Amino acid sequence: MPRVLWGYHRDMPSLSIVIPVYEAEDYLAGCLDTIAGGGDRLEVVIVDDCSPDGSRAVAERYARADPRMRVVTTPVNAGSGPARNFGLTQATGDYVWFVDADDELKPGAVERVLAAVADGRPDVVLVQHEKRRDTGVVETGELAELAAACPVDPGGFTLAEWPGIVDYTHTPWTKVSRRAFLAGIDLDFPAGWYTDIPWTYGLLRRAERIAVVTECCYQWRQRAGSSITRTRDDRHFDVFTQWRRTWDDFAGVEDAGVRVALFNHMVWHLLLVIGNTERVDPRKRREFFRRTSELYRRYHPGPDAWRPADGVTGLKQRLLAARAYLGYEALRHVYRLGRRVRGAEAAKAPAPAGGSSGAQHAPDDAAGLPAQPTLPASTRASRP
Repeated sequence: MPRVLWGYHRDMPSLSIVIPVYEAEDYLAGCLDTIAGGGDRLEVVIVDDCSPDGSRAVAERYARADPRMRVVTTPVNAGSGPARNFGLTQATGDYVWFVDADDELKPGAVERVLAAVADGRPDVVLVQHEKRRDTGVVETGELAELAAACPVDPGGFTLAEWPGIVDYTHTPWTKVSRRAFLAGIDLDFPAGWYTDIPWTYGLLRRAERIAVVTECCYQWRQRAGSSITRTRDDRHFDVFTQWRRTWDDFAGVEDAGVRVALFNHMVWHLLLVIGNTERVDPRKRREFFRRTSELYRRYHPGPDAWRPADGVTGLKQRLLAARAYLGYEALRHVYRLGRRVRGAEAAKAPAPAGGSSGAQHAPDDAAGLPAQPTLPASTRASRP
C-alpha cells in the first residue's frame, strides 16, 4: 500500500477520488495500490454499496493505513450510479474523479490530472484511458486521436465548439469534474444500467470549459463476469431508457452540430450493443432491434443534416430506418461467416516474421462496425 506525501500548496486544487464498491473483494486492493501521489491534495472516498463480500474489510484496512482514505456506506444497495451520487456528497476536493473498484490508475495519473485542473480550472477534464482485456491484450483509447483533429483549443472548449467529442467513451471514469460545478447543476446518475450515458452527455452539455489529458491516466480492466459489456442480461434494455433521458435533457439544445453528433454516436452505440452476443440474448435481438429502430426514427435530425455512412455500417443504418430486422440478421450472418472464413485462412497462412500483431482495436463482436463512430463527410461539413 504505497503512501506518497507531497507538500500541500494553497493555490493548487485538491482531488477527491470516489470509488463505488460492490463485490470487488478480489480487485479493490489492486485499484487502491495504484492511487498514489498528490500528497495531501488527494482524498479517496470508498463507497461500500452494501457489498456482501469482503470488500469493506479491504477498504477499511487501507483506510487505517492511509488517512487520505475513508470508507462510507450507502443506506441500501442501489447500484453504481446512486453509489457515485452518495460518494459525491461525501467528497471535499476541488475536483472529483469517479473510479471503478476493479480498474487501476496509470503511474503519474493523479499528478497529470492535478496539473490539468490547475491550468484554467476547467469544469470537466477528459482523460485518456486504455482497455486491458482478460486475455492480456491492451487497447488504447481514442482521445488522443480525437484531440489531434480538434477544431479548437483542446485545452479549453465547449460541446458546441467541438461536438465530435461525444465520440469519446461515455464512461464516468474518463471524466474529472469540478465539484462546485457538479453541485451547481441538476445532474445525478440515475438507477439501472448504462447510467453513464445521460450523466456524461448532460455533463458535457452544461460545462462551460472542457479540457483533455491525452497521456494515459486510466486502465479499464475488462473482466468476464465483472463488466456489463461482458454480461448477457435483459438489463441491457436499460440502454433505451438512458438514451431517451439523454435526449429529453437535450430537448432545448438547438445546435444542429451537437444534435447530429449525438445522434450519430447513439446509433453507433446501439448497433454495437445489439451486435455483441455477450450482451443481448439472441432470442431478444428482434425486440432490441425494434426498439433501436424506434429511437433511430424518433431522433433522426433529418436527411439534410445526417445521412447513413458508407459500406456495411451505412447498410445497417438503412436497415434500422426501414425496420428490416430480417435483412439485418441476414447481413449479420453473412458478415460472421466471412469472418470465420478469413480466420480459418489466416490460421493456415505462415506467421509473419516477428510475430503476428492481430487486430487489437476492433469492438467486441461489433459485426462490421468501425472501432469508433465517424460522421459521414457531408455531415461533418455542417458542424460549427
